[in-house]
Order: sequence, then C-alpha cells, then structure tokens
Amino acid sequence: MTTKEANEIQEVDYLDKRRAALEEIDNAKFGWFHIRACLVAGTGFFMDAYDIFAVNFASAMLGYVYFANQNNTVPNNIDLGLKVSASIGTLLGQLIFGWMADRLGRKRMYGIELMIIIVATLGSSVSGDGYAVTVCGTIMFWRVILGFGIGGDYPLSAIITSEFANKKNRGAMMAAVFAMQGFGILSAAIVALIVVASFKNRIQDD
Repeated sequence: MTTKEANEIQEVDYLDKRRAALEEIDNAKFGWFHIRACLVAGTGFFMDAYDIFAVNFASAMLGYVYFANQNNTVPNNIDLGLKVSASIGTLLGQLIFGWMADRLGRKRMYGIELMIIIVATLGSSVSGDGYAVTVCGTIMFWRVILGFGIGGDYPLSAIITSEFANKKNRGAMMAAVFAMQGFGILSAAIVALIVVASFKNRIQDD
C-alpha cells in the first residue's frame, strides 16, 4: 500500500466518524444538554443587548450629572461617540474572533470573549471624570473593548447553539437564543427606570 492510499483511507475514516457524530447529534433527544446550551448562549445574547442599548439611558443620566450647563444634555458629538463606540468594536470583534475561532477552536475563543465583555463592563461602570480624560472619553474607551467582545459573542453563540442542537429542535433553540436580545433591551429600560426612581429625591434637590 502506498502512502497516498494510506492517507486516502485515513481521510475516508475521519469523514465517516465525523458523519456518524453529526448524525448522532441530529437525532439526539431534546434534554438538559440542549437546555444548558440555550441558557449559556442566551445569557450571552441577553448581556450583549443590555450592554449595547443601556447607553441610550445612561447618556441621558450623564447629561444631568456632567452637563448641567448645557441644559442637562450631552453634546451631540459626545452622545454619538458613546453610542457608536461599541459598534466599532463589534465590527472588529466579528472579523478577528471569527478568524481566530476557526484557527484555535470555538470553545476556547468563547471563554476569552466572555472575559473581555466582563472586564469591559466593569470598566465602564467605574469610569469617572479626570484631568487627562473626561468620563465620556473613558466610557467610550471601554465600550470599544466591550464591543470587541460582543462582536466575538454574536457569531460564536449562534454557531455553538446550532452545532449542538438536534435537527428537530434546532430552529426553536436558535429562536430562543436570539429572543434573549429583546429581553436584554427591555431589562436595560427597566433598570434605568429603577435607578431614576431610586434617586428621584436627590435629582429634584439638585
């Protein structure tokens, strides 16, 4: 047997094993494993939407705290920067994480982008005003990094859910994961209302 024939046999054997594994996943019964996959990916989509859209309400709050001399309104150029910065990071994250996931593996990169999102969210929440950079500039910086992580989470969460879903429930699982974006946006609005209501007296006193 020549080396070429041996390689062809190994390749055929690998493809057969892969087809068997995929067929087993497609025909698997819906169970806790699938629910866990939806919860993990859905939580990622929930946080992505929350982080992206919460800035719409945070911008209004920043206007009252830092721009009282401008009718309590964030200037248009700064407001645009706050809202667009995450989208810039998202574009870069999708390109880079998509390429790295194919090279290094989706599971490994999935954990990395989640850590980036957590660190960037914490950084955004503790941003403050300073001599070298304003609070809005600091938030923009962290939101670019946040968007970078979100850009990695978008494709990886969808692909991981699709790969581990069985054929019968794949559409429902994907719909459930993407539906969490709506809940994330709704939660951002609810949290903003709760925060404003909690500090209502102090806002009126100021």
